[in-house]
Amino acid sequence: MHEELNQFARNEVWTLVPRTSGMNVIVTKWVFKNKVDEHGVIVRKKARLVAKGYNQEEGIDYGEPYALVARLEGVRLLLAYTSMNRFKLHQMDVKSAFLNGYIDEEVYVSQPQGFEDHKYPNHVFKLKEALYGLKQAPRQWYERLSSFLLSHSYERGKTDKTLFIKKACSDIILVQVYVDDIIFGSTNQNMCKQFVAAMQGEFEMSMMGEPNYFLEL
Repeated sequence: MHEELNQFARNEVWTLVPRTSGMNVIVTKWVFKNKVDEHGVIVRKKARLVAKGYNQEEGIDYGEPYALVARLEGVRLLLAYTSMNRFKLHQMDVKSAFLNGYIDEEVYVSQPQGFEDHKYPNHVFKLKEALYGLKQAPRQWYERLSSFLLSHSYERGKTDKTLFIKKACSDIILVQVYVDDIIFGSTNQNMCKQFVAAMQGEFEMSMMGEPNYFLEL
């Protein structure tokens, strides 16, 4: 839980402000999750602070919530293509991905239970970046990531909009995005190294090696 809140501080996710009568304050809660590998063994325990997005009011707290999500058919095609062309895939996890999405609306959330500021226990947080649970969070994260990749000469897939492609002479790199999990591979390992360096320069992320288990595949 402390690690999650430290991540918020590093990303400057919010600002503590006095509560006023006209605010629609969205309640927060803690969610705990165990991540397992392909054998069902717990490999990571996560604590995540999320907003109770069902309290949001459309037109006030959020606008367009629609976000693209990778389809299993597209992931299967990617696996088949990389296998056929005999190049390795790698997997990365973007830490607290939704915190990288900027929000346009004024959104206020309650202080996390058990972590209230002792000087200002009745203050609330004004968000500068998206929080898990907000209706617009997936869309804002995808917009931030796609803008970053497009600015680095990647092209969005014509059919699968969560697939990004970059070509250099006879080489190609493919990047498949599923929320905060990303798998990628290239016919040239230097393109993979350049992609990792670019991502590490923009986001906090961890490399997970070659994927053995992805979206229950």
